Amino acid sequence: MAARRSWRFFETFVTAEDNWLPPDNFQDDPRPVVAHRTSPTNMGVYLLSAVAARDLGFIGTLDAIDRIGATLATIGDLERYRGHLYNWYDTKNLKPLEPRYVSSVDSGNLAGHLSVLAVAARERAQRPIVGVEVQRGIDAALVLLRDALPADARASVDEIRAALGQEPPTLDAWPNRLVEMATAVRGLGDRAKALPEDTGAEAVVWADVAQATIASHRRDLDAIAPWIEGLDDLRRSLPPERQNGTVVARLLDGPPLLGHLPELARAAARELAEWAEGSDDKAGGSLDRTRATAVIASLEDSARAAEALMKSLENAAHTAGELFDAMDFTFLFDEPRQLFAIGYRVTDGSLDESRYDLLASEARLTSFVAIARGDVSAVHWFRLARPMTPVESGIALVSWSGSMFEYLMPGLVMREPDGSLLEQTCRLVVQRQISYAHARGVPWGISESAYNVRDLDLTYQYSSFGVPGLGLERGLGDDLVIAPYATALAAMVYPSAAARNFGEIARAGGLGPYGFYEALDYTRERLPEGADVAVIHTYMAHHQGMTVVALANVLLDGRMRERFHAQPMVQATELILQERAPRDVPVMRPRAKEAPAHEVTSALETPTSRRFTSASDPVPHTHLLSNGRYFVMMTTAGGGYSHCGGLAVTRWREDTTRDAWGRSSSCVTREAVPSGRPASSPRESSPTGTK
Repeated sequence: MAARRSWRFFETFVTAEDNWLPPDNFQDDPRPVVAHRTSPTNMGVYLLSAVAARDLGFIGTLDAIDRIGATLATIGDLERYRGHLYNWYDTKNLKPLEPRYVSSVDSGNLAGHLSVLAVAARERAQRPIVGVEVQRGIDAALVLLRDALPADARASVDEIRAALGQEPPTLDAWPNRLVEMATAVRGLGDRAKALPEDTGAEAVVWADVAQATIASHRRDLDAIAPWIEGLDDLRRSLPPERQNGTVVARLLDGPPLLGHLPELARAAARELAEWAEGSDDKAGGSLDRTRATAVIASLEDSARAAEALMKSLENAAHTAGELFDAMDFTFLFDEPRQLFAIGYRVTDGSLDESRYDLLASEARLTSFVAIARGDVSAVHWFRLARPMTPVESGIALVSWSGSMFEYLMPGLVMREPDGSLLEQTCRLVVQRQISYAHARGVPWGISESAYNVRDLDLTYQYSSFGVPGLGLERGLGDDLVIAPYATALAAMVYPSAAARNFGEIARAGGLGPYGFYEALDYTRERLPEGADVAVIHTYMAHHQGMTVVALANVLLDGRMRERFHAQPMVQATELILQERAPRDVPVMRPRAKEAPAHEVTSALETPTSRRFTSASDPVPHTHLLSNGRYFVMMTTAGGGYSHCGGLAVTRWREDTTRDAWGRSSSCVTREAVPSGRPASSPRESSPTGTK
């Protein structure tokens, strides 16, 4: 169900308003804010998420290709550099954000995901027009609807799910099944609306989602198989010898493959026409020619609609392939060192000074894709460092920050063959992540994410986090931030453990309406007083996308990986992934326990108190206060100003000599004043000038 919740993020926020690009994040605290910018990685994981949503039955084929086609069209219009997208774009005006920069890892992610998209689009033509995934997609929404209802209102959902459990035996049973489901779910939605808002609001949402899922699949059948009910009625009127073994029977008895549908539909139309025009009444049976003519027309419409859909799929595959082919990775490569730079600064035409030089890195997919394309030599793969460290019962590769992202993100599309160095590393790293978190009594899954520090706009800040002993970076033990998307990635390694951990994260408050929240921050210095955990109330597009794709791999036996490795260029290169873990190799031991890092940027500043005994110092002392919307500045003399939402509540003019402008705060009293005139605690706030 985690995949279904996360897909709702894209259903909600990838719209025409953002030109069908995924906005980078949505933060719902302290107020709803959508970040209208995006990156190549966001685009790539969204496109794969749309493919996964169709694979899992969350949406139909037409809705999926509409979404994918709209996004690819926008990407094709974006300004690029040597075929590469820039690191960030404004999703509303589609302009690159400054400074213009090409990221090696972002480009590698997008390239790998585009290649999978092309395979998936062509593959769809070789799949049945309707299948068991339709029921599973509807059932996923029903499960979430059931969970949102009070316990005493769940029986009706259970009845619908029980009826949904049996797949229709033939194609002609599908339209009635979908109509029955739509009627039943509509009734559930009406009952949910009658509940109090605090208990029924979420149920209404998931009832609407279930309705939309059913409507999406009905749209497919209405467009490419409008003949089902009419043709079934005609078949029943035929003689027994013509009810089986005919083209009409082939269409109705088993859902045809999309690619075969145009030919079969036209053959069935010819068959019906022959029967209708036959002079032998016995052979023709009691076929109604008027009804037969209508069904023949719908079969012709079906053939044309199926051809149009296949053309759309082929166009998507072709566009994805063109975008992939246009990406030139050579300028990102440091030829003398045989390593990829972190990126390329387009403004001054220079490579970033740093290099990706570890095999255990999120840039592993970039390296593999560039080698498979022929942009760089396979020598590069073996220039990537392979430092080892003891982990649990074996040895594993060391990464920079010891995060799940570095180890597991490339595995969304790229296999780690059984027994290989990469497979052993990923398995041991997940084990270490689990044991590290259990020793601290928290859910597991540490990776780069947002955490409980905000900027002046109250936007959560973002950083890399990992497990000490797995990464080279200093200070990994200073933080304890759990990212739920890391559990989704780990589900590709240990699915049962991941399912249990999702439950723990949900019980800790990490589950939201659009999937799991970004993170749970357990770092003591950043916790509010009396709290055990700070929930990071934001959703990052690339993390939601990784969640959908990773869980689709788990549920569908690694289908995304199969698509990636179905490409000839990948098959010609995948031998380098077979590298086995060495038996005798020096190991290093990154700091499992270490002194805190020198630069502590993530600790909350504790409130400070300052006292002044004089309001007449040569240099005015000031204090600034803000909650993100209302700003106050005051001096020791009582001068100052306040702004709210860009409006000046009190005016102020800079005057270092008198400091007499503005009124920010005062406390007026008549006590202990012999004259009885009012006195003010700040000097300049006194209405009569009393000091």
